[in-house]
Amino acid sequence: MTTTTTAKMRARNHPTSGRVADVLRDFRVAYADAVESDSSEAARREAVLKRRLNWRAERRLSLAQAKRCYAQIHYSYNEFRPAMIAALCRAFSGEGITVTAAREYSVAIYLHVPDRPGLRTRVEDFVRSIIQADAVAWTESGTLRIWWD
Repeated sequence: MTTTTTAKMRARNHPTSGRVADVLRDFRVAYADAVESDSSEAARREAVLKRRLNWRAERRLSLAQAKRCYAQIHYSYNEFRPAMIAALCRAFSGEGITVTAAREYSVAIYLHVPDRPGLRTRVEDFVRSIIQADAVAWTESGTLRIWWD
């Protein structure tokens, strides 16, 4: 096996590999009722039929990519605002945190936080004080679930 082939295989198996465009596209479907700018009655009905109330991205994103993803929501949605993810990105951009975008009837996001001294505590404190989501809990070691009602 060549070095290039091995590197490509490693990249394919990395949790943030794959096309970010795929996650962005799937996000637009899952959140169709929150990302469409056409507010006509017909467009709203179509968006409600298209949306997916339970969805989790197959690939992880970087914080910067997650910021782009959640910025597709055009307005406050169940107390969620895209600026919250932008603030998280500014505060922790160099920390290696990855994100699984999700929808669990309302807006959800899973932060995968590396195990570095104090980082998980700092992230949780930031989320609780600045982002102020309705539910914040560690679902498994290193994964912080944030959800807005």
